[in-house]
Amino acid sequence: MRFVLHGVTSLSIAGFFFVACGGGDEGGVAGTGGSGAVASGGASSGGSGTGGASGSTSGGASGSSGSSSGGAGNSGGGGAAGSAGDAGVPDVSFPYDPPDSGSEDACAAVTASATMPPVDIIWIIDQSCSMGTEIAQVKANVNGNFATIIQNSGLDYRVIMFANSAYPTVSRQVCVLPPLGAATCGQNNPPKFYQVNRSIESNDSLSLFMNTTYWNQIKANLRPNAAKAFIEVTDDQSSPTTAAQFDAFLLTGAGAGYFGSAAKRNYVFHSIVGVNVPLGPTQPKTNTKCTSAVNTGPQYQDLSILTGGLRHPVCDTNYSAVFNNIASSIVKQVACELLTPAQSDAGVIDWSKVQVQYTPGGTGTPTTFPQVPNAGACTGNGFYYDNPGNPTKVTLCPTACTTVSGDGKAKVELLLGCLGS
Repeated sequence: MRFVLHGVTSLSIAGFFFVACGGGDEGGVAGTGGSGAVASGGASSGGSGTGGASGSTSGGASGSSGSSSGGAGNSGGGGAAGSAGDAGVPDVSFPYDPPDSGSEDACAAVTASATMPPVDIIWIIDQSCSMGTEIAQVKANVNGNFATIIQNSGLDYRVIMFANSAYPTVSRQVCVLPPLGAATCGQNNPPKFYQVNRSIESNDSLSLFMNTTYWNQIKANLRPNAAKAFIEVTDDQSSPTTAAQFDAFLLTGAGAGYFGSAAKRNYVFHSIVGVNVPLGPTQPKTNTKCTSAVNTGPQYQDLSILTGGLRHPVCDTNYSAVFNNIASSIVKQVACELLTPAQSDAGVIDWSKVQVQYTPGGTGTPTTFPQVPNAGACTGNGFYYDNPGNPTKVTLCPTACTTVSGDGKAKVELLLGCLGS
């Protein structure tokens, strides 16, 4: 294994420090054999240093900074004096334990933990008179099925609840208590839970979200770099705000900078609405509503289809399976996008050499996923960058994503490649 640092090549030996030294034009002669150290460059402040003598059996000691003489070898003659140079201090020094793989490409075997981006989860709850039973289901399951899956995933998550905890009708108050919410109903429980108290009626949830007063309160608790997941719960439709208007607000309106772009949306919209059966992201919009719903929620369906979200019937009498599916989908959404590390101490990363390594169950036999140019080139296990020239994020191809997200104990690492390796 080798590194090229400041034009000086150093061989790797497990557990040793690598030191590349500066110095004058002519350094002292290194001793041969044994464990002789490399002579440094010329003396500091222009002083003359004498290199170590060339020994026939064991190497001479290295010349040091300042005026000093190398120790003699067993039978060597005196080494030539090094010419005056810089201070002789190391340009680069770092500890590194190379992997045991025996790979000749040293940097490509350096691993970095794959970090999932944070996720902000935004709940919007219709509190109109027809929603009493549904709100009870939300309150019964949000701390159980939903919060448990999110917490156990290890995600850096945050929940923003957009609904009124002090609604005039007690049965329609949206009050989330510990462990997710605060001990006092309607209060924030930083850093995981925030509530924006506003009564939501049948048709106005999207319009109220876009209202400057409430948007500013929501925005105050959103993280610009976090993935976003909406969960809308309603038995009606949006009026007058359409899906296209809401999407434009998020991408180019007041929400710009938080939700991505039309080319790469950074949000998914999940709907618990008046559909008659559960619908996935690729299924068409349905006009057939479930029994107790007022409407099928076509605008919310449009947003779910646009962003790859799920649609579940609001009429279900038990939301446990609904919350399980949505929570698992959010985990999958984030688990398949990995943040790239900063430039490695082992050198400048060559992004063309990076691979993703997946270890099943965290302890199984590792598998590497190859790099492909873009999403369109995905044909199996693989990954691609958001920006190949200066990547900030790795996205797993669908096949690899399904494999990793279905493994609750998966270990995912980046195998780095470095320039000059």
